[in-house]
Formats: sequence, C-alpha cells, structure tokens
Amino acid sequence: MPAESLHHCIGSARRAVVIATLLCTPALAGCRRGEPALARGDRLWADSAYRAALAEYRLAERQRGAGEAVLARLAHAYSQTDQWDRAREVYQRLLSRAPEYSDQAIFDYITLAQRALRRGDVYGAAGATEAALELRPELEVAELLVPLARYYVQTGDARRATDFYQRALAQAAPDSVPDLLYEMAEVQRAQGNCREAVSYFEAFQQRAQGGFTAATPAAGRTRAGEARWHIGRCSFELAREARAGGQLGPALQYLDRVLQLGVPENLQDQAWFERGEILLTVGRPDEALVAFRKVLELNPARTGQLVERAQRRIDEIRFGP
Repeated sequence: MPAESLHHCIGSARRAVVIATLLCTPALAGCRRGEPALARGDRLWADSAYRAALAEYRLAERQRGAGEAVLARLAHAYSQTDQWDRAREVYQRLLSRAPEYSDQAIFDYITLAQRALRRGDVYGAAGATEAALELRPELEVAELLVPLARYYVQTGDARRATDFYQRALAQAAPDSVPDLLYEMAEVQRAQGNCREAVSYFEAFQQRAQGGFTAATPAAGRTRAGEARWHIGRCSFELAREARAGGQLGPALQYLDRVLQLGVPENLQDQAWFERGEILLTVGRPDEALVAFRKVLELNPARTGQLVERAQRRIDEIRFGP
C-alpha cells in the first residue's frame, strides 16, 4: 500500500473511533444514574480512563442485542490497553459481520505492533503485523519489516524471514540495502540453498563496493571478506553437485570461481583436483596435468590421500595407465 493510502487508512480509522466514542456525548452531562454501559464507557473513554471504559464495553457486549458499534469500541479498547489476543478475537468477530471496520483494525494492529516492538516484544509485534498484512497484503510497514525478518530467522522460519527481507528491500533506503542482502544470503546459506546464497552474496558485494558496512567480529573478518569466503565455499559445493549430475561445464565454472577467489584456503587443493578430473574426462589431458600438479604445489610435504591420487593421475597422463 502506498504511504498516502496508509495515511488515508489511519485517518479513516481514527475518524471511526472518534465518531464511535462521541455518539452519546449529548447524554454525558446528565446521564449518570441509570445510564447504559455503552454510554458510561464512552464517558470514561473521553476522560482517558481506558481500562474502566473497557469494563463497561465488556458489559455492553454481554447485553442483549449488542451490535457492531459495541464490538468496534471493545476491540479498540483492548488494543489501547495492549491486550493483543483479545483485540484480535473481537476484531475477527466484528469484521465477519462488518468488513468496513478493516481500516480501524489495521490501524490498531499496526499501533499494537509498534508498541510491542518498542518494549522488546518481537513476538507480539510479529503477530500484530501479520494480522494487519492478512487484511491488507500490500500495506507498507517499513519500520517493522527488518526486526520481524530477524525474529523469523531466530525462530527458524526461513520462508517468513525471506518474505519480510524482500519486503524490506523494496522499501529500504539505498544505504541499508547491502546489509539486508547480506542477511538474506545468510538465511539461504543456513538452509543449504547455495545457489540463492551466492546470488545474494554477490549482490551484496556489488551494492557495497567501497563502502562495506556492519563489520562482523567473527575471526576478525568484515562482511565483505565473509561474503567472499561463503561464495567460494558454496561454489565448491555447487561444482560437486553439478559434476555428480553430469553437468561438467557448469562444474568447471564453479571451480574456476573458487580458484579465482582463493578461498576457502583449505579447499584450494581439492578444487584443483576436481578440476583436473573433469578436464581429464572431457579429453583435455594437458590442462588436467597442470591442475594435478597444482595439488602437489599446495601440499609441499607431499603427504595425504589427495596428494597420492594427484600423483597417480600425473603418472597416468605422462606414462599411461
């Protein structure tokens, strides 16, 4: 929802609440003894005695023939007093009977989410925001998106986290985009989705050129260095996956990326060996010989199974099987 539409929605909701609470103001001056619960609730609400007003609205709801106006007041009162579960339950009943109150519900849900976030209740903020988005999927709630994306990462809900990150990217200021791309890449990497992770890490690198932000403390590397390392690691895994599937061309491309990056360092000799195996398979023995010799160069002690396998391949190329 465009910002002006959200403002219209909030304005409509505020007008609905104000009109609802002022409906019985002519009776406020003299209607004390014997006045109905709804009128007492409105009078207390006008005095900002919200919890006392809530009690009267609850009483009014229990009275026979309570209509949408009572439910609208009750739901708003629950929202004003931060009783999220009860507010939503009443709004669900109200909207099933009178969908025109959806603007008021959205306004209250977003207000509840903002207050919950300020007091550190991310769970409550998530529930209220989700409820608002159910009513208006295109709603713009920029200030809530990133905290909720991170919340869903912590709860292990990668699908919801990705959804909120994508929403945040669509509304983010340019200087916030690199960090969001990095966090999205981390979500994909944690899920084992290497192809998606690489695309996000590369997008992060492109957007953060010359101005990397949010340095991370792990092993003293910045996010730029970590992104490079993860691209290398994921590319190696993608190369093995492609080779196992008989896609030797893409496998070579992934291995070349690992070798160009030079990271992870502990996979460089394996990457050269894998490259040599593929080149040998496609009938390029001279290039394969170079790759196998690189394995030996990276292991000057000449020990280990990988070295033995590389030496065996070198001998086969030079002297025949």
